[in-house]
Amino acid sequence: MLMNAKVIKLDLNYSCAEHHHFAQQRHYLAPYPEEPAEHFARRVLAWLHLYESKPVMAGLHRTGKDPDVFIQDEQQHFQLWASVELLEEKYLRRACHLADQVVLFLSPDEQRQLTSMPYSAKSSSCVFQPEQLQQLCTMFQSHMELSVWREDDTILLTDGKQHLELTVQCQHPH
Repeated sequence: MLMNAKVIKLDLNYSCAEHHHFAQQRHYLAPYPEEPAEHFARRVLAWLHLYESKPVMAGLHRTGKDPDVFIQDEQQHFQLWASVELLEEKYLRRACHLADQVVLFLSPDEQRQLTSMPYSAKSSSCVFQPEQLQQLCTMFQSHMELSVWREDDTILLTDGKQHLELTVQCQHPH
């Protein structure tokens, strides 16, 4: 299923008591042209998972050559490179060389493939379950009001009608 909206207006209420981070902001999120809804859901969840660090969601999809979500310093150096799909080995190597930290947001199948790749030890990975992504896809509208609560590795989302609880399982480099 492709995204049918060109831009999503998101009124976000974000709360994380553990880090004392509370925000109420409006964001405009744009799916890539011809982006499947599940891929966009992964990008949104990766962005929300990293939200307290003020990440940027990329505007153009370039098949692994650029991150989907990132954080750069004043000199345009990548402090964080996040991708929502398993990268080819050459792109994973490139990401590890260009960024201080690489995080991949993967499906369980992609996570299993990652462990056999070189450079996998230099990147972190987080797994989202496909059922959870499908639930988030049903919440997408051109104007969304979304409340997010963070507790450790759990993200609780509600749009006032539906509730979604995600446990993000992350593995960090050794």
